[in-house]
Amino acid sequence: MNRLIRLGTLAALSLSLALPPLPLLASGAAATEPAAAPEPTLLARGGGGGGGRGGGGGRGGGGSSYGRSSGSRPSGSGRTGFGNYSNGGSAYRGSSKPAGGFSSGSKPKPAASGTRQTQRSQTATTRQQGRQDGAGDRQGQRTDQRGDRQGERTDRTDIRQDNRTDRSTNRQDQRSDRVSDRTDVRRDRSDNRWDNYWSGWARPGWGYARPWNYGWYGGWSSPPWNWWGASAAAWGVTTLTTAAIIDAAVDDAISDQVTYIAVPNTSFELYYPSVEPAGSQGVTFVVNDNTGTVEMTADCQQGTLDGRTPRTAAEAELLNAACVVAYGDG
Repeated sequence: MNRLIRLGTLAALSLSLALPPLPLLASGAAATEPAAAPEPTLLARGGGGGGGRGGGGGRGGGGSSYGRSSGSRPSGSGRTGFGNYSNGGSAYRGSSKPAGGFSSGSKPKPAASGTRQTQRSQTATTRQQGRQDGAGDRQGQRTDQRGDRQGERTDRTDIRQDNRTDRSTNRQDQRSDRVSDRTDVRRDRSDNRWDNYWSGWARPGWGYARPWNYGWYGGWSSPPWNWWGASAAAWGVTTLTTAAIIDAAVDDAISDQVTYIAVPNTSFELYYPSVEPAGSQGVTFVVNDNTGTVEMTADCQQGTLDGRTPRTAAEAELLNAACVVAYGDG
């Protein structure tokens, strides 16, 4: 407020200095006398005896007023200090309103305590959620890595197991191939015998071509062997293959020029051209028992195989087939 008062005062002084002075009327001079040309008036810093506005003689009074007639500026303390405020004082009038506006002296109110607490709570919640999300991501990565490692171990285990299975299968196939090859070789040898050694009676009409006594072995449904009843009950069988079935198998083999027949209800293969009588009731023959070619003997009257009682129903079937080929009706 004091600054505004001072600025107003300076503006008024500048305006008064810029106006031309009024003509001075001397006491006792004629009213019709023209006034002298006005001269610039300087306000002294300190008042003299009769000069200045505050002097006793008014604007045109006498006394020791200076500068009106001569226009000279007194030395020393006669400088008024307003010389730089010429040009009507407009250089320091400024705008009507300060650039920054008038401050009302008020300050912004601080944020409420509840708002700051809410902001802090939200920030803490965001950080906590970020930490939880980061922990969840790390846990998920660890779980994925464990799953990948377990999957790799399982794959390696499966590969090793597959390799072992393949090796075992290959070995089994190789053994089966070797067995088949040996069987084929034996059959080839038997076929060669067909053409050479076994070509005598093993031909169509073989039943009458046998050069020994035959026709007495009937291929009984219930053989008269003393061991048959108990053993048959233990094996769960009641009869053996009939002679008609065995004779038909030999006829088919001769027609196909095959040297063996499959013994019914067994895995044996009887090389029928190898059958030869041994005495009046015995017989020798060659058989394939899936492990190799074996030469065996049998007693058709006593019902023995290699001098012993058959141990299985399959051995009893083999004994019966050899006896039918040797001594059956044919």
